[in-house]
Amino acid sequence: MKRTIHIIFWLSLLTALAVFLFRRGERQQETKEAQESSSSAELRAPALARVPPPALVTPDGGSAPTAEPEDPEAAVAREIRNIVRDNPAKAVELARAARERYGDSRYSDDRDGFLVQGYYLLHDMAAARAEMPYYYKHHPQGRWGNYLFALTNVGPNSPP
Repeated sequence: MKRTIHIIFWLSLLTALAVFLFRRGERQQETKEAQESSSSAELRAPALARVPPPALVTPDGGSAPTAEPEDPEAAVAREIRNIVRDNPAKAVELARAARERYGDSRYSDDRDGFLVQGYYLLHDMAAARAEMPYYYKHHPQGRWGNYLFALTNVGPNSPP
């Protein structure tokens, strides 16, 4: 009986090792193929595709800007996104000011989501949970709803 148990144990161990090594080889092969395909795609691309477009020149000889200036609200939303993890207090402050200034707009879903995340990162769960009804009211199909629910455990139909 003891010998049977030992045989089963060692066979199981060898099987697990074989499966592990086999899957590891598959992953390495997939990685190698992906690298080869990306490098071959770069080689097949025409040389003109890799050259950046020329800068626009104005009649007076100076360069014209190639892109339109960034929307101020987009700049605020980008700044909030960039600092929410490193400086959540500043992100909360910026998000509150942007909410007052811009209201419900194109970037309000992200801004309000980062506001809740900022409170969460400040370990102020009461404030984060208090913001959730506002988020669900203004963004019923918001893209951050599930993530914020996971953080705060407050859903759209939770009691106040």
